[in-house]
Amino acid sequence: MSTQQIAIIIAAAVAVWVYVDAQKSGYSTPAAIGWMLGVFLLLIVFLPVYLIMKARRARLPEILTPCEFCGKHYNGNPTYCPHCGHMVRKYNP
Repeated sequence: MSTQQIAIIIAAAVAVWVYVDAQKSGYSTPAAIGWMLGVFLLLIVFLPVYLIMKARRARLPEILTPCEFCGKHYNGNPTYCPHCGHMVRKYNP
């Protein structure tokens, strides 16, 4: 087995790990595929960036607020509930 083949196998294995880890970390499927392709094509660039982004996402606490109308939780401070569409925050111009 040549050195190039070993490098491709290692890059593919790391890319698959990044895809699975991104899915577990809450990334959407297209985002996880993007990270996987980036790591496979440019391992030395995308892997450190992915690991830094993962550490930053882990530090940011996700604040979920329950909607008083439908009871489902939403993230952030939207004007309307993303699930049922009711106004959850008054608009002040």
